[in-house]
Amino acid sequence: MQLGDSDAVRVGQFAFAIGAPFKLDYTFTYGVVSGKGRSKLLATSGYSISDYLQTDASINPGNSGGPLCDIDGKVIGMNTLINGINRGLGFAIPSNMAKEIGDELIAGRKIMRPWLGIRIETLGDDPSIRDLFKGIDKGVVVRTIEADAPAYKSDLRPFDVITQVDANSVTTDSQLQHEILKKKIGQKVELTVWRKGQTLKVPVTTGELPNEISRASNEPARPPQNREEEVGKFGLQVQELTKEMAQRFKLGVQRGVIVTDVTENSLAAQQGIEREDVITEVDGKPVTDVKTFRDALNQADPKRGVLLYLDRKGSKTFAVLKAGGGEPPDDR
Repeated sequence: MQLGDSDAVRVGQFAFAIGAPFKLDYTFTYGVVSGKGRSKLLATSGYSISDYLQTDASINPGNSGGPLCDIDGKVIGMNTLINGINRGLGFAIPSNMAKEIGDELIAGRKIMRPWLGIRIETLGDDPSIRDLFKGIDKGVVVRTIEADAPAYKSDLRPFDVITQVDANSVTTDSQLQHEILKKKIGQKVELTVWRKGQTLKVPVTTGELPNEISRASNEPARPPQNREEEVGKFGLQVQELTKEMAQRFKLGVQRGVIVTDVTENSLAAQQGIEREDVITEVDGKPVTDVKTFRDALNQADPKRGVLLYLDRKGSKTFAVLKAGGGEPPDDR
């Protein structure tokens, strides 16, 4: 069968799928291309293949690996995923991507992809934090920077908004991923970043996407309970981080306050804050001990949103504590 150009495929054109659903060989179904550029269908450790073709041609278990063809019989995709049975929601890897990967495998080469080591989302996807980005309308929010990843070694920070990659504008997380996938491993890229009203240029050198992205496997152990401070309205208990404690728990920072407990169903729990997270900043103010943490919280407005910078076993991330309408839940 001849490969077609999946980039030239248009939504609405005829398509047919060939496969062996339920072990029924040479089954032929037809429909149309319902969409292009579908992403976030299957993600592993924050990374996902983007640009799936969507079709309403009937695809069932057993069709995977079979061709999706256009009306001329050219292969435009490889059937891969379905969303339920008989829903008319089938997805195929574009033929251009399949050819690129196939050529590499035939040549005996390992499939290697560049990455920065960041978890991202399109600005506006999370309405609860949208009000904290005054002065910018479009871009990609950096949610987390993985430990020891290429971005970790740069000046990029959680809560930054990436607007360009090497002068190419990016407005969605899929566009940013696509731009990085064009690069070579070890290539330096320049990110244009919005940070608290300022535009910065941040150089980052790409690395190789690892097979598995995992956090440091420290044995969970509760920090000592001396000098513990309770922050009732947010549902947090913290204590000052000492150098000895940082070494004991193999933490990536030396200063801040460490979370010793999170109240169930509290604001902190809803935002995914975990025990042993280290809070290093509150609304841009450095946290060096429990007193500076309390002072910063007292000056913050929970209804607007309180921005916390966190170190989580080497990874850098953030959380926004925002009261939804009424009073924040009390810690009982």
